[in-house]
Amino acid sequence: MAIALLPSLAAGWLPQRLAEFRQSYPGIELEIADVLSEPCIDMVANGKADFALAAIRADTPELQAEPFCSDDFHLVCPSDHPLAQDSHKRAITAKELAQWPFIHMARHSSVRQFLEAALHPQPMNSVMEVEQLATVMGMVCAGLGISAIPALTLFHFQQQGLVTRPLQMPGLTRQIYLVRRRDRSLSTAAQAMYTLLMSHRPSGAQSDTSP
Repeated sequence: MAIALLPSLAAGWLPQRLAEFRQSYPGIELEIADVLSEPCIDMVANGKADFALAAIRADTPELQAEPFCSDDFHLVCPSDHPLAQDSHKRAITAKELAQWPFIHMARHSSVRQFLEAALHPQPMNSVMEVEQLATVMGMVCAGLGISAIPALTLFHFQQQGLVTRPLQMPGLTRQIYLVRRRDRSLSTAAQAMYTLLMSHRPSGAQSDTSP
């Protein structure tokens, strides 16, 4: 059985779900593809994955998508950064974010695409773009800039010296969909996995980690 899903889900939320699945189905071999949204969709379309969790609503004659969860965004910055020191916890504006060096995810990532759509037309003070969230964490820790990350990735940023704060901006929510083929029934094992994952969907909401 094969599943394709975003790396943020595969690394943080999925492992416990797989542990539960293995208790009931210990003999099932699993193939987990932790890839970006477009490869997720391609794997389902090409029959290489039973279903996918992706940030693309792939409703086509061949594919069907159903809402899975939503994912809010958070600021991440050093704990001594001015944006971390606001004791009133007021909402941070796009204009305030644009005042500081900003570390972006790569342009082909859903994180980057949702962020730019929500911040438009505000230009950001971009200093670099990287492929991996772990790299974002390292760059922010080094004081090279701030960033905005989905709630499902916050476990990467639970580091001493870092602060995260919810960003409450119109449209700044990433929708995740479960995508499967219309013309193909799930196997018994895949149906069991589907039922398990749908009944343990992540909330996408985590608390502020400010000191």
